[in-house]
Amino acid sequence: MEGVQRAGGRGAGRVRVGRGEGRGLQVVVLTQGGAVAFGDERGRPSPSPPPPPPSCTPSSTPPTQTPTRSARPPLAALTATAKHRLLSASISAQPSILLPDTPALPAGIADARVPSRALSQDVFVQVLDVQDVGRSRGEQIEQLESERKGEAVKGREVVRLVPADAEEQHLRAPTPTGRGPLRLLLQDCTGATVWGFELSRVEKLGVPPVMGIGCKLLLKQGMKVARGMMLLEPELVLVFGGKIEALDKAWREGREARLRREVEGRDGEE
Repeated sequence: MEGVQRAGGRGAGRVRVGRGEGRGLQVVVLTQGGAVAFGDERGRPSPSPPPPPPSCTPSSTPPTQTPTRSARPPLAALTATAKHRLLSASISAQPSILLPDTPALPAGIADARVPSRALSQDVFVQVLDVQDVGRSRGEQIEQLESERKGEAVKGREVVRLVPADAEEQHLRAPTPTGRGPLRLLLQDCTGATVWGFELSRVEKLGVPPVMGIGCKLLLKQGMKVARGMMLLEPELVLVFGGKIEALDKAWREGREARLRREVEGRDGEE
């Protein structure tokens, strides 16, 4: 008999559904005592099998319990998992996680020769780079060196942090309390990039670890673009969050080297 088997356990309780030698549908239930068929080759129900004779010997084996189907996770957990995976993926990778008709940045959006324009629709982007233009590169390098050595600055005094364990060290790691305007490199679903400047402070944006590289943003319709630069304002930016682990790790590990190259390049020009 050809058919499809649905497993409900190793032995008893399995069901095989298929067609017999004729045209009828036959259902066979595999039990510990053998196979019991319901329905003949013509599809008519067959008589019930006779009950097995009672056994006089008490069985020491406990009765086999029918396995129960595991409960499905709640909808809230499924939604949170799906959101986390989407925010951790790249929107420019192929095949894309976004629908084919997802709006992208207008052509020539980064053209500095265009004095002014505005977005005609909402655009979903991710952050590839972030720069704190409110602090000098030298100051940022000094902060990175202090963090690497486990030091924090308290007024004019340098305090060395000696935590008890790694978890405590992570909790006590010095984080910048203030920052200047940010400059962010943004990428849409097609791979097109444009720089954005924080015209007014936008909550949840910041230099890692405040914000992860790969963070997802929604640039709303009406956002102004001046000389190829997106002007970011709180009412026109929706921060979804997220982080692309590989990009974020590479950005963190190479940040100090990039800052030093930029400082050396400027010194060479002078």
